[in-house]
Amino acid sequence: MKQFITTIVILTFTLPLFAWNNHAGITYLILKDHWKDKNSPKVKVESLKTFLAKEKESIQDSLSLSEEWALKRLPHLTPTNDSLKFSKTTKDADLVVSFYKALRVNPNHKAALYIQSVPKRNGTKLPLDQLTTLNDKGKLGNETFLSLQEGQIIGADEVLISATDEPDYDLDLYLFEDSGSEVGKIYGFGSQPFGNPAVEFSSQAPFHMGFFYEPGIIFALAGFLKKTYPEYRIHQFTELSNLAFRTGHPYWGYRFAGWALHYIQDLTQPYHSSVLPRVSAAKQIGVQLVSIVGYQSPKENMIRFVSGRHTLIEEYQYYLIRNLIETKNWNHSVASSITGFSAKDQTEWQGMDVLRGNVCKEAYDAGEPMDEQLEHLEIPKYETLYEPNHPIHNILGSLLRNTSKHTRAYLDALKTN
Repeated sequence: MKQFITTIVILTFTLPLFAWNNHAGITYLILKDHWKDKNSPKVKVESLKTFLAKEKESIQDSLSLSEEWALKRLPHLTPTNDSLKFSKTTKDADLVVSFYKALRVNPNHKAALYIQSVPKRNGTKLPLDQLTTLNDKGKLGNETFLSLQEGQIIGADEVLISATDEPDYDLDLYLFEDSGSEVGKIYGFGSQPFGNPAVEFSSQAPFHMGFFYEPGIIFALAGFLKKTYPEYRIHQFTELSNLAFRTGHPYWGYRFAGWALHYIQDLTQPYHSSVLPRVSAAKQIGVQLVSIVGYQSPKENMIRFVSGRHTLIEEYQYYLIRNLIETKNWNHSVASSITGFSAKDQTEWQGMDVLRGNVCKEAYDAGEPMDEQLEHLEIPKYETLYEPNHPIHNILGSLLRNTSKHTRAYLDALKTN
């Protein structure tokens, strides 16, 4: 049974799955509505190196606060090696890489000064190799990224829209012992708990998924599913955002907040909060038993259907959101699900301690009805956008309404002063 679950997870999470493939587009629609009654705050663009140089003495305190919280919450998390901790004596030339290592993220991440142009507009384009170390740029090639200069004044909405997409660019790649990287040997995350370490995208999965509500028997047989870290990242970037706002660096206050929001938005996607929606533990065991005696098709079908619906909903969402923004089709049911919030629809951000119950449980519970509805549509893969009254839009609208709700709550709780 353990081998069966391992096989399912490896095959499913080897695919380039990103929860929501278009965080920037979704966040654009959310902010278009959420900040409609007030102007977006203006901020001065600042390099990461400048921020770190000015706040050397406070960075490690912020990181230590997050780690103290996470160590109590995540029994599989190990403390950061003392040699990696950020020091106020760090030389300016080493600030950025030292900061990344203290965070335990990819030390080669490029914190370029840019915005993702949503919707597209003219400007000086930023080459993709200045944005990400990914070999397979995937859908990033479809997007427009514009260069910024330090000191330039831009809207906070532009910072947030861009930053919510950024963690997928390589921030959580190659962090495990079997990732083939030098930092993977010293970060303390152990071997990659699921997915295939040989596949480029796969190593970020444990940082962008959170399985907290699987049946006890599943965790007993596949304890590696507990080894996920999105809460750690959300807490880290929230505390850094608080620090940046508190010390007069609003650009990085919003950018770190956008990074945190990426993981929150990921957790609103049911396939990132449930391994196998609608597949009971009993069914999983039964499928494995018949495969042992030679009947492989039930297991193969299960893997194909689960991974196929996961891919379908992400692919469809990506192209639909792009189309809605390009055509300004604000009356589409999915756009209305994201933007149509009144005061009574708002919810409050309850903090990190109840993130699982507020965000992850909601996504987990949405998994079964969503998966069943997708199965009944009999759409094997994304091929085209459907007419506005197609039932896939009801499914997607319901899911993205939850994403919008939690994004708004988090933004309203930001300590910007």
